[in-house]
Amino acid sequence: MCDLRMKAQELLQVRQDEEKIKKNISTTTDITLERNKSKKRFIEKIQNEINYFQNNLLKAADKGQLLKIIILQLNSTNLLSWWNERDKEKSSYQIHTEYTPIESGIITFIDDVDLEQLTDDIILDSTLQKLYDIILENDIYPEWKVKIIDGKIESLYLEINPLISYKEKKEILRQKKIKKQQILMLTTSKYNKVAKQNIKQNRISNIVIKIKTFITIFIPLLYLSVTLLTILSSALELTPSANNSFTEIAWPYFLFFDFQNVGELFIISVPLGILIAYYSTYKVS
Repeated sequence: MCDLRMKAQELLQVRQDEEKIKKNISTTTDITLERNKSKKRFIEKIQNEINYFQNNLLKAADKGQLLKIIILQLNSTNLLSWWNERDKEKSSYQIHTEYTPIESGIITFIDDVDLEQLTDDIILDSTLQKLYDIILENDIYPEWKVKIIDGKIESLYLEINPLISYKEKKEILRQKKIKKQQILMLTTSKYNKVAKQNIKQNRISNIVIKIKTFITIFIPLLYLSVTLLTILSSALELTPSANNSFTEIAWPYFLFFDFQNVGELFIISVPLGILIAYYSTYKVS
């Protein structure tokens, strides 16, 4: 009975795997077909815009309007919109089946993009590039814009305004870019200057702290070292004995104010005391 279950399990698993493969192939084929259809529709639409560009522009101008050419519908059920892709909480998302004539990164992060700075660098479709070139040839600046409804970006379109010269606009944008770079360089320079000053001040502060720490440890150690070494050297008769024990305890006073009489007493203890105190302070600090 167990063998029968195993054989049935193997057969069922094989058939299920086959169905998954067929389904994946079918899905991939369907997506490819949808994208091809979408591409064909897009090219036909843009080609129509190219053919009637002059008439459409003049008609719009005659009505006191700007010519707007929709490039992408971002709320399409077949297009993976930027908010769908970023929503981590959604368990599923729409499959991207629409043909995208521009870089996908622009679509994904369209709400973060400076649309004024966008040029034909983002264009991937040759027909769309032809349309863009025709606009430029007429010295009109084609500006990328988005239509927002209820806080969501619905579409990406080109706005053709005959009042804006392409050459003049490019120069304005170039000057803006230069100004931004200058401001950035100035800000960076100021930041670096402040940072260097802070580093210098920190170094000086650290040096002062180290000196204070060194002195705080060194002086007590020097005093104790010289005192003990003076007592020891006198006891071993390496140096003359002090007139009284007070001389050994208050040695800094006698050394500075009565050096002629007590100098021999500290001839060994002071040098050795300095070395011991310095070495000990250095190791501790």
